[in-house]
Amino acid sequence: MEIWAFDTATAHSSPLVSAARVEAALPSDTPTHRGDDDEPSAAPRGLTDYAWAPNGHALLLIAHTSLVWFDLESGRARTLVSGSEGLSDAQISPDGRYVSFIRDHSLWLTAVATGTTRAVTPAGSDDLREGEPDWPYRNDLGLRGAYWWSPDSSRIAYLESNDRATGKYQLRSADGSEHAIVYPLPGTRLPVLRLFIQPVNGGPRRAIDVGSAGYLPRVVWTPDSRHVAVERLSRDQKTLDLLLVDPMSAGSRVIVSDKDSYWINLNDGPYFLRDSKRFIWSSERSGYRHLYLYDINGQQITQLTGGDWEVTSLDGIDESGGRVYFTSTKQSPPALPGTERHLYRVNLDGSELTEITPEKGTHQAFFSPNAQSFVDTFSTSAIPPRQDLLHADGTKLATINENAVPSLVKYNLPPVEFLSVKTHMGGDLNALVIRPPDFDPTHKYPAIVYIAGGPGEQIVRDMWGGDTFLWLRMMAQKGYVIYAQDGHGTAGRGHLFEEPLHLRLSSLEMADQRDGVRYLRSLPYIDPARVGIYGWGYGGFLVLHAMLDKPIAYKAGIAGAPVSDWRLYDAVFSERYLDDPVRNQDGYLDSMPTENAKNLIGSLLIVQGVTDEKVHIENSLLLLNEFLETAKYPSVMFFPDRGHIFEDHEAQLALYRAMTEFFVKNL
Repeated sequence: MEIWAFDTATAHSSPLVSAARVEAALPSDTPTHRGDDDEPSAAPRGLTDYAWAPNGHALLLIAHTSLVWFDLESGRARTLVSGSEGLSDAQISPDGRYVSFIRDHSLWLTAVATGTTRAVTPAGSDDLREGEPDWPYRNDLGLRGAYWWSPDSSRIAYLESNDRATGKYQLRSADGSEHAIVYPLPGTRLPVLRLFIQPVNGGPRRAIDVGSAGYLPRVVWTPDSRHVAVERLSRDQKTLDLLLVDPMSAGSRVIVSDKDSYWINLNDGPYFLRDSKRFIWSSERSGYRHLYLYDINGQQITQLTGGDWEVTSLDGIDESGGRVYFTSTKQSPPALPGTERHLYRVNLDGSELTEITPEKGTHQAFFSPNAQSFVDTFSTSAIPPRQDLLHADGTKLATINENAVPSLVKYNLPPVEFLSVKTHMGGDLNALVIRPPDFDPTHKYPAIVYIAGGPGEQIVRDMWGGDTFLWLRMMAQKGYVIYAQDGHGTAGRGHLFEEPLHLRLSSLEMADQRDGVRYLRSLPYIDPARVGIYGWGYGGFLVLHAMLDKPIAYKAGIAGAPVSDWRLYDAVFSERYLDDPVRNQDGYLDSMPTENAKNLIGSLLIVQGVTDEKVHIENSLLLLNEFLETAKYPSVMFFPDRGHIFEDHEAQLALYRAMTEFFVKNL
């Protein structure tokens, strides 16, 4: 593990900090710690991350239990923090004088010059986290960290999460050991969040009045360090307020409020301009996510973007040029809306919308701080991700990583074909097909339907699909036609396309799937008696409905980590779409596939990690009990000490072999 640098002038890459230097710099202790998902994990000696010093002359080397300051000019390393306790969320203060980090659920500070280390918050615990997001905030609300430096480095804003009255879930390892994660079930008590401002040079912390809140998912300082902007989301997730906080008076006021009759999808931001008097706000109030420019008093100055397409990220702001750079779905083919991602710029007055990345496919931009250049990560369904350095106007400066992967040629991967499928209601759904390499239209083929189907999911995109799509293409090589579609509720086509899922999960998704299978079975080269289906997580939940809800069109199905009862899932997700389990009891019950366990007639394989922290193993056990009571016996494959996603090679190999053999046998 080493850090490399790309010289933009010479287009040459070379080690910035070699593996030997990393090895020599890091302390030699190898304790055990708990990872970011609260799962036990080994802590091998090695680099896990790094951060640039503000002046660019040094790096902070980050390991599981240590922090090392590495001077790039002299090549000297100084250990700032070491020991046996795990640490996380290491940050360098904006002035470069301090390094902050989380240890023992508390926020700590170490001086770069002296290495003096001290706690800056009260002592934390498993139930009282200071500056550290708990499980629901990290996994469902996307809060990567829970403390924020003021730009002048004088103060730190942080969240205190009180989980004492919140439900826990015990994850049990194969050796019998257990550990708990914070996991509020629908209708139960949520973590209690408080916001504090802590002076860096000492003095008491100040509690900030943010009113009554369900969630506090985003916190941002203004560039002048005079205010803190806080997003407050109601528990029913239908109201999102932006509060402006005065750190000196501890008071706050609402400057923007978004309301939605269904639910609000969170996004990063707000983004303040250097004058601290204006900010860019992202909202789906029009039915599509777009950007708006506001003043500090909450008055809308102008709408920057608009149309029947959505902004997927705000990537850079060039204030000197008066330009905003963002990624959107605008340039997707008209017949396949939302399937591509391109970078655009727009002036701060909303004029001159310009596309920067015309190459068809998916682009992801990472801008330099001055927004004069960016790294473009580009891929298509046929081209693995490559990285290019581009000027802000789209002019290519150099290729950083071609990532040609010559071995792909010998794999003879069948191409992904995109199409639009008509529903019985007259709508159009994006779909894809992968045919066997030696496809013969006069032959009858079995088919495998790949399904995700849930909120935020999108299968049909012109981008490199990773290991799942490599497996699907391999199955096409074995003689299967692969089919997938994105029905209502999935991402990429705006909030209006998602909303029909509200208060009942599976109903509309499966109606769309029936239309897709009807189209698939109408093709002369598909054997209608040999159609299978595969999905994971929410897709696994839909596989259960596909195999159990009449009419059943599938001969075999693989349900990976399936949800069988949304009352067993976490409150943040379940309540967002199904509301309160008492008020919408029928919606929760109607979303369950278990009542139709008696209808199983095909072959079903259930696969799950025993220590799955997202979809708990009780979901599969509940389902298996229903099958036993109806004398139905699906196949089951449980993976000990594995979570929701299998990251190790051994488990992945076993999983894909089992899935391959299952479809070969049953289709």
